[in-house]
Amino acid sequence: MKISLHNISKSFGKKQVIEELSLEMEDGKFTTLLGSSGCGKTTLLRMIAGLETPDSGEILFDDTPVFSKEKGINVPPEKRNLSFVFQDFALWPHMTVFENVAFGLRARKDKDNLKERVQEALDAVKLGDLKDRYPHELSGGQQQRVSFARAIIVKPKCILFDEPLSALDAQLRETMRLEIKQMTTKLNMTSVFVTHDQSEAMSMSDLIVVMNGGRIEQCGTPQEIYEHPATKFVAQFIGKADFLSEDAMVRPEAVTLSEDGELEGTVTSSQYIGGKYILGVDVGSSNWTLSSGRDYPVGESVRLTYDREKTVRFAGE
Repeated sequence: MKISLHNISKSFGKKQVIEELSLEMEDGKFTTLLGSSGCGKTTLLRMIAGLETPDSGEILFDDTPVFSKEKGINVPPEKRNLSFVFQDFALWPHMTVFENVAFGLRARKDKDNLKERVQEALDAVKLGDLKDRYPHELSGGQQQRVSFARAIIVKPKCILFDEPLSALDAQLRETMRLEIKQMTTKLNMTSVFVTHDQSEAMSMSDLIVVMNGGRIEQCGTPQEIYEHPATKFVAQFIGKADFLSEDAMVRPEAVTLSEDGELEGTVTSSQYIGGKYILGVDVGSSNWTLSSGRDYPVGESVRLTYDREKTVRFAGE
Protein backbone atom coordinates (compact mmCIF):
# COMPACT_ATOMS: atom_id res chain seq x y z
CA MET A 1 0.00 0.00 0.00
CA LYS A 2 1.34 3.41 -1.00
CA ILE A 3 0.80 6.17 1.57
CA SER A 4 0.65 9.81 0.43
CA LEU A 5 0.53 12.84 2.73
CA HIS A 6 -0.34 16.18 1.16
CA ASN A 7 0.06 19.46 3.10
CA ILE A 8 -0.65 17.86 6.49
CA SER A 9 -0.52 20.12 9.55
CA LYS A 10 -1.38 19.64 13.21
CA SER A 11 -1.46 21.87 16.28
CA PHE A 12 -2.23 21.17 19.91
CA GLY A 13 -3.58 24.41 21.30
CA LYS A 14 -1.22 27.18 20.22
CA LYS A 15 1.68 24.81 19.59
CA GLN A 16 2.09 23.67 16.00
CA VAL A 17 3.69 20.21 16.01
CA ILE A 18 3.43 19.47 12.27
CA GLU A 19 3.92 22.22 9.71
CA GLU A 20 2.45 21.77 6.22
CA LEU A 21 4.13 18.51 5.33
CA SER A 22 4.02 16.31 2.22
CA LEU A 23 5.49 12.84 1.94
CA GLU A 24 5.25 9.71 -0.26
CA MET A 25 5.83 6.24 1.22
CA GLU A 26 6.19 3.49 -1.36
CA ASP A 27 4.23 0.24 -1.43
CA GLY A 28 6.08 -2.63 0.27
CA LYS A 29 8.91 -0.42 1.53
CA PHE A 30 10.19 0.17 5.07
CA THR A 31 10.01 3.90 5.89
CA THR A 32 11.43 5.29 9.14
CA LEU A 33 10.38 8.59 10.71
CA LEU A 34 13.53 9.64 12.57
CA GLY A 35 14.00 12.52 14.97
CA SER A 36 14.44 13.60 18.56
CA SER A 37 11.61 13.84 21.10
CA GLY A 38 9.03 16.46 20.20
CA CYS A 39 9.86 16.60 16.48
CA GLY A 40 6.37 15.39 15.49
CA LYS A 41 7.18 11.86 14.29
CA THR A 42 4.73 10.03 16.60
CA THR A 43 2.00 12.59 15.89
CA LEU A 44 2.51 11.97 12.18
CA LEU A 45 2.28 8.20 12.71
CA ARG A 46 -0.92 8.58 14.73
CA MET A 47 -2.48 10.71 11.97
CA ILE A 48 -1.72 7.98 9.44
CA ALA A 49 -3.41 5.51 11.78
CA GLY A 50 -6.43 7.77 12.28
CA LEU A 51 -5.74 8.18 16.01
CA GLU A 52 -5.17 11.93 15.54
CA THR A 53 -7.01 14.22 13.12
CA PRO A 54 -4.94 16.63 10.99
CA ASP A 55 -5.90 20.30 10.89
CA SER A 56 -5.40 20.47 7.13
CA GLY A 57 -4.37 18.49 4.07
CA GLU A 58 -5.14 14.96 3.03
CA ILE A 59 -3.90 11.39 3.52
CA LEU A 60 -4.29 8.85 0.73
CA PHE A 61 -3.86 5.08 0.74
CA ASP A 62 -3.20 3.85 -2.80
CA ASP A 63 -4.51 7.21 -4.09
CA THR A 64 -7.80 6.83 -2.17
CA PRO A 65 -8.37 9.49 0.52
CA VAL A 66 -8.73 8.24 4.09
CA PHE A 67 -8.58 11.83 5.32
CA SER A 68 -9.33 15.05 3.49
CA LYS A 69 -10.07 18.30 5.25
CA GLU A 70 -11.40 19.85 2.06
CA LYS A 71 -13.68 16.90 1.18
CA GLY A 72 -14.78 16.16 4.74
CA ILE A 73 -13.38 12.61 4.70
CA ASN A 74 -12.04 10.93 7.85
CA VAL A 75 -12.05 7.13 7.74
CA PRO A 76 -11.98 5.69 11.31
CA PRO A 77 -8.88 3.73 12.43
CA GLU A 78 -10.58 0.33 12.39
CA LYS A 79 -11.44 0.74 8.70
CA ARG A 80 -7.97 1.76 7.49
CA ASN A 81 -6.66 -1.82 7.39
CA LEU A 82 -3.56 -1.02 9.45
CA SER A 83 -1.88 -2.74 12.38
CA PHE A 84 0.00 -1.00 15.20
CA VAL A 85 2.97 -2.30 17.22
CA PHE A 86 3.51 -0.29 20.40
CA GLN A 87 6.51 0.36 22.59
CA ASP A 88 4.94 -1.32 25.63
CA PHE A 89 3.78 -4.45 23.69
CA ALA A 90 0.16 -3.91 24.96
CA LEU A 91 -0.44 -7.62 25.61
CA TRP A 92 -3.37 -8.86 27.68
CA PRO A 93 -1.75 -10.29 30.85
CA HIS A 94 -4.63 -12.71 31.58
CA MET A 95 -4.53 -14.24 28.09
CA THR A 96 -2.17 -16.88 26.74
CA VAL A 97 0.10 -16.16 23.80
CA PHE A 98 -2.40 -17.95 21.55
CA GLU A 99 -5.33 -15.87 22.76
CA ASN A 100 -3.38 -12.62 22.52
CA VAL A 101 -2.61 -13.33 18.87
CA ALA A 102 -6.17 -14.53 18.17
CA PHE A 103 -7.73 -11.45 19.78
CA GLY A 104 -7.84 -9.36 16.60
CA LEU A 105 -9.49 -12.12 14.61
CA ARG A 106 -12.08 -12.75 17.32
CA ALA A 107 -12.83 -9.00 17.56
CA ARG A 108 -13.52 -8.98 13.82
CA LYS A 109 -15.61 -12.16 14.12
CA ASP A 110 -13.19 -13.68 11.62
CA LYS A 111 -12.96 -17.20 13.05
CA ASP A 112 -12.49 -19.34 9.95
CA ASN A 113 -9.49 -21.65 10.44
CA LEU A 114 -8.57 -19.56 13.46
CA LYS A 115 -6.36 -22.18 15.12
CA GLU A 116 -4.34 -22.80 11.98
CA ARG A 117 -3.91 -19.09 11.25
CA VAL A 118 -2.76 -18.30 14.78
CA GLN A 119 -0.30 -21.19 14.67
CA GLU A 120 1.02 -19.96 11.32
CA ALA A 121 1.56 -16.44 12.71
CA LEU A 122 3.32 -17.81 15.81
CA ASP A 123 5.53 -20.04 13.69
CA ALA A 124 6.47 -17.02 11.60
CA VAL A 125 7.82 -15.25 14.71
CA LYS A 126 9.42 -18.43 16.10
CA LEU A 127 6.99 -18.81 19.01
CA GLY A 128 5.03 -21.83 17.84
CA ASP A 129 5.97 -23.88 20.94
CA LEU A 130 5.02 -21.14 23.43
CA LYS A 131 1.36 -20.63 22.56
CA ASP A 132 0.11 -21.73 26.01
CA ARG A 133 2.34 -19.41 28.01
CA TYR A 134 1.26 -16.09 29.52
CA PRO A 135 3.05 -12.77 28.82
CA HIS A 136 4.77 -12.70 32.24
CA GLU A 137 6.38 -16.04 31.38
CA LEU A 138 8.10 -14.58 28.31
CA SER A 139 11.24 -12.51 27.81
CA GLY A 140 11.00 -8.97 26.45
CA GLY A 141 11.97 -10.15 22.97
CA GLN A 142 9.38 -12.91 23.03
CA GLN A 143 6.69 -10.45 24.12
CA GLN A 144 7.64 -8.20 21.22
CA ARG A 145 7.30 -11.15 18.83
CA VAL A 146 3.80 -11.85 20.19
CA SER A 147 2.91 -8.21 19.54
CA PHE A 148 4.19 -8.53 15.97
CA ALA A 149 2.33 -11.82 15.38
CA ARG A 150 -0.89 -10.18 16.58
CA ALA A 151 -0.29 -7.32 14.14
CA ILE A 152 0.33 -9.46 11.06
CA ILE A 153 -2.38 -12.09 11.59
CA VAL A 154 -5.13 -9.74 10.39
CA LYS A 155 -3.19 -9.29 7.13
CA PRO A 156 -3.04 -5.48 7.16
CA LYS A 157 -1.92 -3.50 4.15
CA CYS A 158 0.49 -1.55 6.36
CA ILE A 159 2.04 -2.00 9.79
CA LEU A 160 2.95 0.97 12.01
CA PHE A 161 5.70 0.73 14.64
CA ASP A 162 5.91 3.28 17.47
CA GLU A 163 9.43 2.89 18.94
CA PRO A 164 8.83 -0.85 19.51
CA LEU A 165 12.40 -1.70 20.50
CA SER A 166 13.17 1.03 23.04
CA ALA A 167 12.25 -1.15 26.04
CA LEU A 168 14.69 -3.91 25.06
CA ASP A 169 18.36 -4.23 25.99
CA ALA A 170 21.00 -3.33 23.40
CA GLN A 171 21.84 -6.86 22.23
CA LEU A 172 18.19 -7.85 21.91
CA ARG A 173 17.40 -4.66 19.99
CA GLU A 174 19.97 -5.62 17.35
CA THR A 175 18.43 -9.09 17.01
CA MET A 176 14.88 -7.72 16.76
CA ARG A 177 15.89 -5.12 14.16
CA LEU A 178 17.03 -7.89 11.86
CA GLU A 179 13.97 -10.06 12.53
CA ILE A 180 11.44 -7.26 11.98
CA LYS A 181 13.11 -6.22 8.74
CA GLN A 182 13.27 -9.81 7.50
CA MET A 183 9.62 -10.49 8.33
CA THR A 184 8.24 -7.30 6.79
CA THR A 185 10.31 -7.90 3.65
CA LYS A 186 9.12 -11.51 3.40
CA LEU A 187 5.51 -10.38 3.77
CA ASN A 188 6.05 -7.53 1.26
CA MET A 189 4.35 -5.28 3.79
CA THR A 190 4.45 -1.48 3.78
CA SER A 191 5.97 -0.47 7.12
CA VAL A 192 6.25 2.89 8.89
CA PHE A 193 8.65 2.87 11.83
CA VAL A 194 9.12 5.67 14.38
CA THR A 195 12.38 5.96 16.29
CA HIS A 196 14.88 8.43 17.73
CA ASP A 197 17.66 5.85 17.33
CA GLN A 198 19.73 6.53 14.21
CA SER A 199 21.28 3.04 14.31
CA GLU A 200 17.81 1.49 14.03
CA ALA A 201 16.94 3.80 11.17
CA MET A 202 20.17 3.16 9.27
CA SER A 203 20.06 -0.63 9.63
CA MET A 204 16.37 -1.24 8.83
CA SER A 205 15.11 1.39 6.41
CA ASP A 206 14.53 1.64 2.70
CA LEU A 207 13.70 5.33 3.24
CA ILE A 208 14.58 7.58 6.18
CA VAL A 209 12.58 10.74 6.87
CA VAL A 210 14.60 13.01 9.17
CA MET A 211 12.26 15.31 11.09
CA ASN A 212 12.97 18.45 13.09
CA GLY A 213 10.48 20.83 14.67
CA GLY A 214 7.49 19.45 12.77
CA ARG A 215 9.27 19.69 9.41
CA ILE A 216 11.05 17.26 7.14
CA GLU A 217 14.76 18.05 6.96
CA GLN A 218 15.57 15.35 4.42
CA CYS A 219 14.19 12.15 2.86
CA GLY A 220 16.47 9.55 1.37
CA THR A 221 18.03 6.13 1.59
CA PRO A 222 20.34 5.48 4.56
CA GLN A 223 23.34 5.91 2.27
CA GLU A 224 22.04 9.21 0.85
CA ILE A 225 21.24 10.59 4.29
CA TYR A 226 24.67 9.67 5.67
CA GLU A 227 26.89 10.51 2.72
CA HIS A 228 24.97 13.53 1.41
CA PRO A 229 23.23 15.31 4.31
CA ALA A 230 21.14 18.17 2.97
CA THR A 231 21.48 20.42 6.02
CA LYS A 232 23.79 20.98 8.95
CA PHE A 233 21.10 19.54 11.24
CA VAL A 234 21.06 16.24 9.34
CA ALA A 235 24.86 16.11 9.27
CA GLN A 236 25.00 16.46 13.05
CA PHE A 237 22.02 14.22 13.82
CA ILE A 238 23.06 11.26 11.66
CA GLY A 239 26.43 9.89 12.71
CA LYS A 240 29.41 12.12 13.42
CA ALA A 241 30.40 15.15 11.40
CA ASP A 242 33.80 16.87 11.33
CA PHE A 243 33.18 20.46 10.24
CA LEU A 244 35.64 22.22 7.94
CA SER A 245 33.48 25.37 7.99
CA GLU A 246 29.89 26.38 8.65
CA ASP A 247 28.76 24.81 5.38
CA ALA A 248 31.23 21.97 4.78
CA MET A 249 32.05 18.75 6.58
CA VAL A 250 33.56 15.28 6.25
CA ARG A 251 32.66 12.04 8.01
CA PRO A 252 35.20 10.62 10.52
CA GLU A 253 36.17 7.75 8.20
CA ALA A 254 37.45 10.34 5.69
CA VAL A 255 39.95 11.68 8.27
CA THR A 256 43.30 10.05 8.97
CA LEU A 257 46.30 10.77 11.17
CA SER A 258 49.38 11.64 9.14
CA GLU A 259 52.79 12.99 10.14
CA ASP A 260 52.72 15.38 7.19
CA GLY A 261 49.00 16.21 7.49
CA GLU A 262 48.03 19.79 6.70
CA LEU A 263 45.89 20.20 9.84
CA GLU A 264 47.10 20.32 13.41
CA GLY A 265 45.02 19.21 16.37
CA THR A 266 45.11 18.30 20.05
CA VAL A 267 43.72 15.02 21.38
CA THR A 268 40.89 15.63 23.84
CA SER A 269 39.61 12.07 24.35
CA SER A 270 40.37 8.45 23.51
CA GLN A 271 37.93 5.55 23.78
CA TYR A 272 38.73 1.91 23.04
CA ILE A 273 35.74 0.21 21.38
CA GLY A 274 37.27 -3.10 20.37
CA GLY A 275 39.86 -3.26 17.62
CA LYS A 276 40.28 0.51 17.41
CA TYR A 277 40.29 3.76 19.34
CA ILE A 278 37.85 6.61 18.76
CA LEU A 279 39.68 9.90 19.22
CA GLY A 280 38.32 13.34 19.89
CA VAL A 281 40.65 15.98 18.46
CA ASP A 282 40.36 19.76 18.69
CA VAL A 283 41.00 21.22 15.24
CA GLY A 284 40.78 24.99 15.36
CA SER A 285 37.43 25.83 16.96
CA SER A 286 35.89 22.41 16.19
CA ASN A 287 36.17 19.03 17.89
CA TRP A 288 36.66 16.27 15.35
CA THR A 289 36.10 12.53 15.70
CA LEU A 290 38.26 9.91 13.98
CA SER A 291 39.42 6.34 14.48
CA SER A 292 42.93 5.15 15.15
CA GLY A 293 44.68 1.81 15.42
CA ARG A 294 46.52 2.93 18.55
CA ASP A 295 45.90 5.04 21.62
CA TYR A 296 46.96 8.67 21.97
CA PRO A 297 47.22 10.44 25.34
CA VAL A 298 44.95 13.42 25.98
CA GLY A 299 46.81 16.63 25.27
CA GLU A 300 49.11 15.21 22.58
CA SER A 301 49.49 17.20 19.38
CA VAL A 302 48.72 15.32 16.16
CA ARG A 303 48.50 16.10 12.47
CA LEU A 304 45.56 15.12 10.29
CA THR A 305 44.51 14.99 6.69
CA TYR A 306 41.17 14.27 5.02
CA ASP A 307 39.84 12.97 1.71
CA ARG A 308 38.71 16.05 -0.19
CA GLU A 309 36.57 13.97 -2.55
CA LYS A 310 34.37 13.11 0.45
CA THR A 311 33.75 16.71 1.47
CA VAL A 312 30.03 17.47 1.83
CA ARG A 313 28.74 21.01 1.32
CA PHE A 314 25.25 22.17 2.16
CA ALA A 315 23.31 25.41 2.27
CA GLY A 316 22.82 25.28 6.04
CA GLU A 317 19.64 25.71 8.03
